[in-house]
Amino acid sequence: MDRYSRQIAFSGIGFDGQKKLLSSSVAIVGQGALGTSSSSFLARSGVGRLILIDYDRVELSNLQRQSLFEQNDLGRLKAECAKSHLLRINPEIEIESVCEKLTDENAQSLLGSAELVIDATDNLVARECINCFCVKNSIPWIYGGVAGSEGMTMNILPGHACFKCLMPREAPKKEDCADAASRGIISTIPSFISSIQCTEAIKILIYGPEHPSVQKNLIYVDLFSNIFEQHETEALPGCSVCGRTGG
Repeated sequence: MDRYSRQIAFSGIGFDGQKKLLSSSVAIVGQGALGTSSSSFLARSGVGRLILIDYDRVELSNLQRQSLFEQNDLGRLKAECAKSHLLRINPEIEIESVCEKLTDENAQSLLGSAELVIDATDNLVARECINCFCVKNSIPWIYGGVAGSEGMTMNILPGHACFKCLMPREAPKKEDCADAASRGIISTIPSFISSIQCTEAIKILIYGPEHPSVQKNLIYVDLFSNIFEQHETEALPGCSVCGRTGG
């Protein structure tokens, strides 16, 4: 346990908490700015099994904010590249790279063995796929989105408001959404949001989704404007995904 000695010394984790992390399995959908940062945090924290899902390749413009990649990685598949870097950081954990696009058809095979899913995607269609699968199978997942200097994150927990409750309208096409290409992005906001996502993941994996320390609100930040907010969320009556009947 020497690798995790400083983490074990933290009272919120301890030796027993570290053992739980080492026996846990987390799927990270997307290996862009949020995904590479989250993968690095969780690998260093000793989550025993990571499933990295991304079908894209490393481009030059990625290097400004996607923390696992280097100049020599240009053109490589992101999931495979991230795996190779993470195993050099922590060779004692299991890492699976999946170079596929997540769909409703393959969600079971890609996410079914995970105890928790981290959203590091850049489009609402993928998030709706994660939401439908995780809600149906009572798997907690953590939404995260960034653009410009802004970011949002929220734990989607069994029995609570789901992502469809937040955004009930039909998902717009990817080309109609603001993203890093259209709005720009500063390199610090993905790390900030993924830090929150991974801290919440650690709490959920150790203590369970209903523990008082687990965040139940949506968090919004704008680092450039120094805005830090929490917003209460309520289940949408008659939600088509979680079927909630009230708040």
